[in-house]
Amino acid sequence: MIIIEASNNILLRRIRLLSNIFHPWVVLVPVLASAAYLATGNSLECLAWTLAAYLPALLFPFLYARVRVMMLSRSGTRHQVSRSLFRDSPIQLLIMSGFFGIPSILILYYFHGPDNLLTIMLGCAMVMFIIALVNMKYRASFHLSMVTSMLTALGFLFGPIYLITFLLLVALGFSRYLLGEHTPAQIVIGFLVGLVVSGTIFYSLGLGA
Repeated sequence: MIIIEASNNILLRRIRLLSNIFHPWVVLVPVLASAAYLATGNSLECLAWTLAAYLPALLFPFLYARVRVMMLSRSGTRHQVSRSLFRDSPIQLLIMSGFFGIPSILILYYFHGPDNLLTIMLGCAMVMFIIALVNMKYRASFHLSMVTSMLTALGFLFGPIYLITFLLLVALGFSRYLLGEHTPAQIVIGFLVGLVVSGTIFYSLGLGA
């Protein structure tokens, strides 16, 4: 029994590690960098535009989350912060979608950043916003929707060959299911939201390989 329990714990840690590796904020880095290099063909410019798009999308939600942590901890609910900010509070996810997308979009637009980066951030922000609306009635997978949006962008920018990256979604979906975070239906709905919303934005703006 001890050996079986230890094996299960090791498996659970590996599954959680897989889920963390494919976290939306992690996947966003190589996606933005690939798009930036495609647009500029220059390593330094690629780095500059990747940081310009990514850092606001990381820092503003993080700062907002820290403010929420302080507010909730004063009311004695600090242990619920991780869930209340996202999974159990769609209103907070709506707010976070603004902090995630608006600063990066404004920076890229004002400083004439690459159109493909602007479109990726717009697509991701819209996916986050729509998932928040959906989650007011039904808890679809935020992880699957966001990562699907990013990988859909790669497909549009680099061609159908990059659709092979969708195999990552299978691994991510299984990890979220095995961790007990989502049902298969919630995972599929998250995937469809990410695919349809991001695909519609890229198609309507005429950006593709």
